[in-house]
Amino acid sequence: MENKRIILKNVNIFDGVSDEVQKNGMLVIENGLIKEVIKSNTEDVENAKVIDLKGRTVSPGFIDCHMHMLLEEVTDKERSLATTSPGGERLDTAQASVAYLGAYNCKRMLEAGFTTVIDGGGNHYIECALKEAIQKGYLDGPDLYIAGKQITTNKAHFVGFSMEPYGPYGMRKAVRDLMYHSVDHIKLQLSPPIRMIGRNSQACDFTVEEIEAAIDEAHNYMTPVHAHLRGAEAIKRFLRADGDLVVHGTDIDEEGIDLMLKKDRYLLATLLSPTPTPSKELIAAKSKSVLDLLDSTAERHWRSIKKAYEAGVKIAFSTDAGTLGIAPGTNALEFMNLQKIGMSNGEALRAATSVAAEAIGRGDTVGRIKPGYRANLTVMDGNPLEDLTATQRVVMTFKDGRLVSDKRDGGSSI
Repeated sequence: MENKRIILKNVNIFDGVSDEVQKNGMLVIENGLIKEVIKSNTEDVENAKVIDLKGRTVSPGFIDCHMHMLLEEVTDKERSLATTSPGGERLDTAQASVAYLGAYNCKRMLEAGFTTVIDGGGNHYIECALKEAIQKGYLDGPDLYIAGKQITTNKAHFVGFSMEPYGPYGMRKAVRDLMYHSVDHIKLQLSPPIRMIGRNSQACDFTVEEIEAAIDEAHNYMTPVHAHLRGAEAIKRFLRADGDLVVHGTDIDEEGIDLMLKKDRYLLATLLSPTPTPSKELIAAKSKSVLDLLDSTAERHWRSIKKAYEAGVKIAFSTDAGTLGIAPGTNALEFMNLQKIGMSNGEALRAATSVAAEAIGRGDTVGRIKPGYRANLTVMDGNPLEDLTATQRVVMTFKDGRLVSDKRDGGSSI
């Protein structure tokens, strides 16, 4: 954390809450925190490092509430080889490579202006080491909140990514095992993955008793529970059991929406996953049957999210990056998807700043530009409240007041 005083001048400020930027202002940073937000450019600059942002817009650092920093999507052929190899040797021998992938993705996320990431399921607990490396300053990266292995009923999310308990006792033990690894949240896989052809997408993979046991055990540790949910019944079981964050939310029905509103829950919509316009990489990697399934799911998914949004469900920015052809560092594409379901530019920006911070329980330290908040900041060319594509033109990123990425004049991250 930087101890010196930093002044950002000639800057337009989106504070994470308002529908207008504060133009031609100045930000004062001390000891990694925002000390003052000034409406003019007149300030004592002695003993301070001054950075002229030349009319660019600064926002609270972006937050992605659901992605996968250590997931390297494989083709259907590679998946077959991996899942038929006893013990999953193919992935086990690649653990060192996965660690480097995590470091690379940290760089990409900072360059894209994301200073906080919620990881939705890691790889052989390598993300535990990645998080520690970031915290100790060995590696520049976003704040990383981890789930460890997902709790699931099958190996659909890769060998090494899941644990497969049985019964309420098994669920409680799985949660305790995860807490041993100092995870920040528990991830339940309650619906089958989209790509699993032949599975009933509306099925819930765990019983009511198993779900209740896992959530109760996690809450005993004061740890939130997130769940992969792509079916109406699974969503309702999770919410009735007091689950915390709904990931995806495909096929949510009226009762599910009512439960979300009554329990004041956030929806992590991941409109990029799946999207009606898949990437070239995804098209090249997947079979026609999988692509057809993704296409049909995308239509239902987008319709579900739009319905929930129009009913007043709170949506926090999330992408599922790391899967389905969504490269970490391209997360800002989700802003345009939020706009397509009806959000204003301000709503979409709040979804990735103040709303996202509240969703993950960090609303008192990040997600706003306000005195006393951490100086996690994203600097863009252009005003995103007028042109949301400015979110894809990030030129600088600050983490706790330290410049961790600088692409001005063609520069690269530092």
